[in-house]
Amino acid sequence: MASSEWLPRAALRELCVRAGEAILAVRAGGDWAAREKADASPVTAADQAAHDVLMAGLAALTPEVPVLSEEAVVPWTTRRHWTRYWLVDPLDGTREFIDGFDDFTVNLALVEAGRTRYGLVHAPVTGTTWEGGSALGAWRWQGDRAEAISVASRWPPRVVASRAHLDERTRAWLAGCPEASLLRYGSSVKFCRIAEGEADLYPRFAPTSEWDTAAAQAVLEGGGGAVLVADTLLPLTYNGGESLRNPAFIACAEAQGRWRRGGL
Repeated sequence: MASSEWLPRAALRELCVRAGEAILAVRAGGDWAAREKADASPVTAADQAAHDVLMAGLAALTPEVPVLSEEAVVPWTTRRHWTRYWLVDPLDGTREFIDGFDDFTVNLALVEAGRTRYGLVHAPVTGTTWEGGSALGAWRWQGDRAEAISVASRWPPRVVASRAHLDERTRAWLAGCPEASLLRYGSSVKFCRIAEGEADLYPRFAPTSEWDTAAAQAVLEGGGGAVLVADTLLPLTYNGGESLRNPAFIACAEAQGRWRRGGL
């Protein structure tokens, strides 16, 4: 991995906080109306407000690094030449935001050579920011106070799953360990719960996009965990082709854990 010393990490954390403040300002103003994008996913004024903050901030902090955002998709003909770029989800958990839940996040990831190297996940309502990378470790920030975090595997496992997307394949996978406890969260908070030792597994078979996972994958890897493609058990990678859809994956505290022996 290239050195991370060039990263203005404090400024990047503050940028995510400002994006979160833009989301909360939209929420306070009551403008929660959503329109449907071409892929049938919802988008709100809060998504755009956070996107604008992040794009302006990244242009000022790291003008040499291109940006791919959920709200500004770049064609493969351009992306195929990128070796380093920012991958942004200005508002992860838009459905949670629309439905009045609090577990939505701002996601910012640095991707190099197809691997997520550094990530920030900020939860605007609680003010919590998770930061990490495989060569950096992982931290949970509350204001200007940071606490190092790491995974803590247990059996039976605590499994996290989406509040909105608990599909039949996920239910079948979970049936392999009926004694597992199930926790429901929205957005990339699920990965962060594993990274800080509060959960063990997150199986995801419903569709996701690369901006949904990259930042939190970096945090989880920094905490000692992994995100593995469900069919191959190889690390989830990025910018490998025209499609920005992820394959099904398992986020886990232990890459070689007991869960690998036939589902759970």
